[in-house]
Amino acid sequence: MWNRLVKRWRERLRRFDASERGAAAVEFALLAPPFLLILGVIMETGLMMFTEYTLQSAVQDSSRLVRTGQAQSTPLSAAQFKTKICGTAGVIIDCSNKVTVYVRSDANFATLKTNLPNFLTIGGAVGTTPAGPNCYNPGQPSQPAAVVATYDWYFNMWGMSFLGNIAGNTARRLVGFAIFQNEPYPSAGATAC
Repeated sequence: MWNRLVKRWRERLRRFDASERGAAAVEFALLAPPFLLILGVIMETGLMMFTEYTLQSAVQDSSRLVRTGQAQSTPLSAAQFKTKICGTAGVIIDCSNKVTVYVRSDANFATLKTNLPNFLTIGGAVGTTPAGPNCYNPGQPSQPAAVVATYDWYFNMWGMSFLGNIAGNTARRLVGFAIFQNEPYPSAGATAC
Protein backbone atom coordinates (compact mmCIF):
# COMPACT_ATOMS: atom_id res chain seq x y z
CA MET A 1 0.00 0.00 0.00
CA TRP A 2 2.74 2.41 0.90
CA ASN A 3 4.51 1.73 -2.41
CA ARG A 4 1.32 2.32 -4.35
CA LEU A 5 0.82 5.68 -2.56
CA VAL A 6 4.41 6.76 -3.26
CA LYS A 7 4.09 5.65 -6.88
CA ARG A 8 0.86 7.65 -7.26
CA TRP A 9 2.48 10.81 -5.81
CA ARG A 10 5.53 10.43 -8.09
CA GLU A 11 3.24 10.16 -11.08
CA ARG A 12 1.34 13.27 -10.02
CA LEU A 13 4.61 15.19 -9.51
CA ARG A 14 5.81 14.18 -13.00
CA ARG A 15 2.52 15.34 -14.52
CA PHE A 16 2.69 18.60 -12.53
CA ASP A 17 6.28 19.17 -13.67
CA ALA A 18 5.39 18.54 -17.33
CA SER A 19 2.17 20.56 -17.23
CA GLU A 20 2.11 24.16 -18.48
CA ARG A 21 -1.32 24.93 -17.08
CA GLY A 22 -1.22 28.07 -14.97
CA ALA A 23 1.99 29.38 -16.54
CA ALA A 24 0.20 32.51 -17.71
CA ALA A 25 -1.10 33.17 -14.21
CA VAL A 26 2.39 32.82 -12.73
CA GLU A 27 3.89 35.10 -15.39
CA PHE A 28 1.16 37.66 -14.79
CA ALA A 29 1.77 37.52 -11.04
CA LEU A 30 5.45 38.23 -11.65
CA LEU A 31 5.01 40.99 -14.22
CA ALA A 32 1.84 42.78 -13.09
CA PRO A 33 3.20 44.60 -9.99
CA PRO A 34 6.14 46.31 -11.77
CA PHE A 35 3.93 47.09 -14.76
CA LEU A 36 1.22 48.64 -12.59
CA LEU A 37 3.83 50.58 -10.60
CA ILE A 38 5.35 52.05 -13.76
CA LEU A 39 1.89 52.86 -15.08
CA GLY A 40 1.00 54.61 -11.80
CA VAL A 41 4.24 56.62 -11.79
CA ILE A 42 3.60 57.73 -15.37
CA MET A 43 0.03 58.76 -14.53
CA GLU A 44 1.02 60.66 -11.38
CA THR A 45 3.89 62.41 -13.19
CA GLY A 46 1.50 63.49 -15.94
CA LEU A 47 -1.04 64.78 -13.44
CA MET A 48 1.68 66.62 -11.52
CA MET A 49 3.01 68.27 -14.71
CA PHE A 50 -0.53 69.24 -15.74
CA THR A 51 -1.04 70.81 -12.31
CA GLU A 52 2.19 72.79 -12.66
CA TYR A 53 1.13 73.94 -16.13
CA THR A 54 -2.26 75.04 -14.73
CA LEU A 55 -0.54 76.96 -11.93
CA GLN A 56 1.80 78.61 -14.46
CA SER A 57 -1.12 79.55 -16.68
CA ALA A 58 -3.01 81.04 -13.72
CA VAL A 59 0.03 83.12 -12.73
CA GLN A 60 0.52 84.37 -16.30
CA ASP A 61 -3.14 85.39 -16.60
CA SER A 62 -3.28 87.06 -13.19
CA SER A 63 0.07 88.82 -13.55
CA ARG A 64 -1.43 90.78 -16.42
CA LEU A 65 -3.44 92.67 -13.77
CA VAL A 66 -0.16 93.81 -12.19
CA ARG A 67 1.58 94.51 -15.50
CA THR A 68 -1.22 96.76 -16.76
CA GLY A 69 -1.70 98.57 -13.43
CA GLN A 70 -5.19 97.19 -12.75
CA ALA A 71 -4.05 95.58 -9.48
CA GLN A 72 -2.59 98.88 -8.32
CA SER A 73 -5.42 101.21 -9.41
CA THR A 74 -8.30 99.04 -8.11
CA PRO A 75 -6.42 98.37 -5.62
CA LEU A 76 -6.35 94.60 -5.23
CA SER A 77 -5.33 93.23 -1.84
CA ALA A 78 -3.03 90.21 -1.56
CA ALA A 79 -6.02 87.97 -0.81
CA GLN A 80 -7.96 89.30 -3.80
CA PHE A 81 -4.98 88.76 -6.08
CA LYS A 82 -4.62 85.19 -4.80
CA THR A 83 -8.33 84.69 -5.52
CA LYS A 84 -7.67 85.72 -9.14
CA ILE A 85 -4.96 83.05 -9.40
CA CYS A 86 -7.21 80.50 -7.71
CA GLY A 87 -9.94 81.23 -10.27
CA THR A 88 -7.93 79.20 -12.79
CA ALA A 89 -5.72 76.93 -10.68
CA GLY A 90 -8.47 76.10 -8.19
CA VAL A 91 -10.11 73.82 -10.73
CA ILE A 92 -7.42 71.18 -10.09
CA ILE A 93 -5.90 71.91 -6.68
CA ASP A 94 -6.92 73.14 -3.23
CA CYS A 95 -5.79 76.64 -4.05
CA SER A 96 -7.16 78.54 -1.08
CA ASN A 97 -5.34 76.41 1.50
CA LYS A 98 -2.22 75.17 -0.26
CA VAL A 99 -1.03 77.86 -2.70
CA THR A 100 1.30 80.66 -1.65
CA VAL A 101 1.52 83.80 -3.78
CA TYR A 102 4.54 86.14 -3.75
CA VAL A 103 4.45 89.47 -5.62
CA ARG A 104 7.46 91.76 -5.58
CA SER A 105 8.61 94.84 -7.43
CA ASP A 106 11.96 96.65 -7.40
CA ALA A 107 13.65 99.62 -9.04
CA ASN A 108 15.40 97.51 -11.71
CA PHE A 109 15.81 93.91 -12.83
CA ALA A 110 19.21 93.50 -11.15
CA THR A 111 17.77 94.46 -7.76
CA LEU A 112 14.72 92.28 -8.36
CA LYS A 113 16.95 89.32 -9.20
CA THR A 114 18.96 89.88 -6.00
CA ASN A 115 15.89 90.25 -3.76
CA LEU A 116 13.76 87.47 -5.27
CA PRO A 117 13.99 84.39 -3.01
CA ASN A 118 14.45 80.84 -4.24
CA PHE A 119 11.03 79.35 -5.01
CA LEU A 120 11.71 76.50 -2.58
CA THR A 121 11.60 79.04 0.26
CA ILE A 122 8.35 80.69 -0.88
CA GLY A 123 5.46 79.18 1.04
CA GLY A 124 4.91 77.66 4.41
CA ALA A 125 7.10 75.07 6.01
CA VAL A 126 6.59 71.66 4.49
CA GLY A 127 3.41 70.05 5.75
CA THR A 128 1.82 73.28 6.98
CA THR A 129 -0.94 75.36 5.45
CA PRO A 130 0.47 78.63 4.08
CA ALA A 131 -0.93 81.60 5.99
CA GLY A 132 -0.83 83.87 2.96
CA PRO A 133 1.56 85.66 0.69
CA ASN A 134 5.05 86.39 2.01
CA CYS A 135 5.12 89.63 0.06
CA TYR A 136 2.65 91.66 -1.96
CA ASN A 137 4.13 94.68 -3.72
CA PRO A 138 2.86 95.06 -7.31
CA GLY A 139 5.04 98.13 -7.81
CA GLN A 140 4.81 101.37 -9.75
CA PRO A 141 4.59 102.12 -13.48
CA SER A 142 7.59 100.95 -15.54
CA GLN A 143 9.09 98.97 -12.63
CA PRO A 144 10.10 95.34 -12.97
CA ALA A 145 7.91 92.93 -11.03
CA ALA A 146 7.72 89.22 -10.29
CA VAL A 147 4.73 87.05 -9.45
CA VAL A 148 5.44 83.60 -8.01
CA ALA A 149 2.91 80.99 -6.86
CA THR A 150 3.91 77.71 -5.21
CA TYR A 151 2.02 74.51 -4.43
CA ASP A 152 3.33 71.43 -2.60
CA TRP A 153 2.59 68.16 -4.40
CA TYR A 154 2.85 65.10 -2.15
CA PHE A 155 3.60 61.85 -3.98
CA ASN A 156 1.09 59.00 -3.87
CA MET A 157 3.05 56.38 -5.80
CA TRP A 158 6.05 54.54 -4.42
CA GLY A 159 9.27 55.36 -6.26
CA MET A 160 8.53 59.01 -7.07
CA SER A 161 11.21 60.41 -4.77
CA PHE A 162 13.54 61.04 -7.71
CA LEU A 163 11.25 63.98 -8.59
CA GLY A 164 11.10 65.37 -5.04
CA ASN A 165 12.68 68.65 -4.02
CA ILE A 166 11.27 69.18 -0.49
CA ALA A 167 10.40 67.14 2.60
CA GLY A 168 13.19 64.62 2.13
CA ASN A 169 12.12 64.08 -1.50
CA THR A 170 8.63 62.95 -0.49
CA ALA A 171 7.06 66.02 -2.14
CA ARG A 172 7.70 68.48 -4.93
CA ARG A 173 7.13 72.23 -4.72
CA LEU A 174 5.46 73.20 -7.98
CA VAL A 175 5.92 76.78 -9.13
CA GLY A 176 4.32 79.20 -11.54
CA PHE A 177 6.11 82.48 -12.14
CA ALA A 178 6.09 85.62 -14.26
CA ILE A 179 8.79 88.28 -14.42
CA PHE A 180 8.00 91.42 -16.38
CA GLN A 181 8.20 95.20 -16.47
CA ASN A 182 5.04 97.09 -15.53
CA GLU A 183 3.54 99.20 -18.28
CA PRO A 184 3.65 103.00 -17.90
CA TYR A 185 0.11 103.29 -16.51
CA PRO A 186 -1.09 106.28 -14.41
CA SER A 187 0.52 105.97 -10.96
CA ALA A 188 -1.30 104.98 -7.78
CA GLY A 189 0.36 104.27 -4.44
CA ALA A 190 1.97 100.89 -3.73
CA THR A 191 3.28 99.32 -0.57
CA ALA A 192 6.77 97.95 -0.09
CA CYS A 193 7.59 94.49 1.21
